[in-house]
Amino acid sequence: MPATPDRIRQDRRLIGQTLFKLSLTRLAILAVGIVIAAGIWIYVASWILNDASPWIQSLDQGVGLSWQHILGPSAVSLLYGFINPWLWRILALIWTLIVLYSLKTWILSSLASGRLYTVNSRVLAELRPNLCEEVADVLRWVWQDRSEPFTVGDLQRAHRELRSNRIGKIALTRAQSAILDQGAVGDAGLEEPPRAARRQAEPTLSRTR
Repeated sequence: MPATPDRIRQDRRLIGQTLFKLSLTRLAILAVGIVIAAGIWIYVASWILNDASPWIQSLDQGVGLSWQHILGPSAVSLLYGFINPWLWRILALIWTLIVLYSLKTWILSSLASGRLYTVNSRVLAELRPNLCEEVADVLRWVWQDRSEPFTVGDLQRAHRELRSNRIGKIALTRAQSAILDQGAVGDAGLEEPPRAARRQAEPTLSRTR
């Protein structure tokens, strides 16, 4: 009997639990990395917005660089009153984009590396007896390249395919293949022989002497 929808959902939850166990260490590393990156981002952004501008101003005064003699009092007032705050905000925004891009690249690279992780044979041996035959067919279907070991990425794809009715698609494919194969076998005896074969099979009259 085909598996019921409840049984398929149960098997899908079991595969999801297995994926979570296999990915737990990597998820923990990602979480720690995100916390560290957030701490660094907050520290640097706070320094840019709160400490960098006064520090630059005091450095200018300490060095003795007189902006007033070069630009005039009105230009210096405009610089430190309007342009200067926006300058540090833009720098903080650029810093935020750099952190987000680096963090996104690192996360995607880590997840891609995790998908290539080979599933231990012991894990598959523990998982297989708890799955119905239809769900096992999906696992076989996603593992198309049998020259490579079964990976976490294959298990993730099976988890997704179960939600998109891959079981029904596999059953339909088998039914259509059976129809086409049966037609090919049934029509094999009805095919006409090639024209050359028919000419050779035609009787010929030989002249007698």
